[in-house]
Amino acid sequence: MTKIVLTADPTLMSEFRGLPLGGFLGCVSPSHVPQILYKFLSKLEPPLNGKGIARFAPYGLRKVEAALLKNGFDRREVVVVHPDYIQNFLDEDTIIVAHGTMDPYGLGPVTMMFTLGRRYMSYDELEFRRFITKLNVIRKRRGLKFKIIVGGPGAWQLEYMLDESRRLGIDHIIIGEVEHVINDVFEQVALNDAPEIIRVTTFPSPNEIPPIVHASIGGIVEAMRGCGRGCAFCLPNIRKARYIPIKNIIKEVKVNLKYGITRVWLQSDDIFLYKLEDRRSFYPNRDAVLELFRSIMSVKGVRRCNPTHASIAPVVADPEMIKEASHILRGGPSNWIGVQPGLESGSGYLIKKYMSNKMKPFSPDEWQDVAVKATVIFNQNYWFPAYTLILGLPGETEDDAWDTVRLLDKLEKVVPKIVGKEKTHFIITPLSFVPLSALSGERMFDIDSEMNEARFCVIYRSWRIIVREIYRSLHSLMEQSPHLKLFLEGLIMASGELILKRIEKYGKKKGFRVERCFSCC
Repeated sequence: MTKIVLTADPTLMSEFRGLPLGGFLGCVSPSHVPQILYKFLSKLEPPLNGKGIARFAPYGLRKVEAALLKNGFDRREVVVVHPDYIQNFLDEDTIIVAHGTMDPYGLGPVTMMFTLGRRYMSYDELEFRRFITKLNVIRKRRGLKFKIIVGGPGAWQLEYMLDESRRLGIDHIIIGEVEHVINDVFEQVALNDAPEIIRVTTFPSPNEIPPIVHASIGGIVEAMRGCGRGCAFCLPNIRKARYIPIKNIIKEVKVNLKYGITRVWLQSDDIFLYKLEDRRSFYPNRDAVLELFRSIMSVKGVRRCNPTHASIAPVVADPEMIKEASHILRGGPSNWIGVQPGLESGSGYLIKKYMSNKMKPFSPDEWQDVAVKATVIFNQNYWFPAYTLILGLPGETEDDAWDTVRLLDKLEKVVPKIVGKEKTHFIITPLSFVPLSALSGERMFDIDSEMNEARFCVIYRSWRIIVREIYRSLHSLMEQSPHLKLFLEGLIMASGELILKRIEKYGKKKGFRVERCFSCC
């Protein structure tokens, strides 16, 4: 009876034991993290029942499931499946197996940095290859005719390496948002009338994006899609900005609560742009943002709420918004509100060239001061920013990279003086430039061959900040049982020191001086 099976490989179906930023473990290589340890940390939640229906699933799969059910499919015809039990759902009735993916070939910015530009294979890629191979083996051995479709945020990688995708046995690649067209797309596939690469160039309206009907991993619910700032390197910027109605967001929160998920991860490309009205100067719509937070926190059973992504300019433009938001979200010494903003670069020149709206309502020359002020405001109100940087933007000079080092230096020295060392919390993760969106025609940054001393110092100082924060904050951020918590703390702290030593060793081999990372500023 099951016609459509929705699933994903284990890297996307794991809660990673609740580790902060644990999902990024898939970006590392078995050469650096032993498989026995990775398997322990990435253990999957048991399925909802003995056959293997998934209890929790990636948010994108839940959206496809909801769209199919809304458009006429029966619950017996569409199932979201735990990857370890996929074989229980594949038979003569199966028409499509749809796999959601994030980083199938390890070409994502985080993974490219962690694997030195794919010199090592990441767990994301390893598990994806294993799972697609498993599907093909089952299909061949049982003589079945179902189609393997792969879509999701990482689908661009499958087109980028199309020959490899064909070799793996992937029948169709879907690129784009699909809720409004999924039935038509799947019907075409079933009739053998669909192209190999299915491009969806239109966008569903908020009313065409149905609320999920079963729990999402991590308690993710979606507040908006798209951004509108137009940063040239950013894939979400090709998407039209749309705002999900609060009533639909609350429906999804309640669905997750039924499965015992009391923490809401509020997904957006920039939460402070929710229901933005001022698209000239990008002053945030304070009332709309606060109403969103207030509505979620008023739902009985919700314990915490964290937005996933944000920009920093609105924080400085309207610090009172952050203060009020912190009160609504119950921020405090025992509840830091995590968020991931992009710093991208310390170079005003690169900011102006590739992200001319990112700093608005401020100017590119003010970017470093905006970053410092935003971090101060965040920390004063118990927000914990997990910043990202991009190394290797097209045309980036060594002077540009030194500007980024200087920004890191300011953050480390100035913020503690203002808010106090004990209340200063942030991390910074360096990413590798990957040619997407308006820069899709550019060359991918080659980490090893294009490394210089300034870029090395960006990496070293960023990781030094991460390791420092691990020692200071890890205990309070983890919510595991006491014994597991103690084990994981020791493991992560030892790993942090090992990473720093490896970076130092790499720099020495290249002829770079660690002391330059501190004397340049």
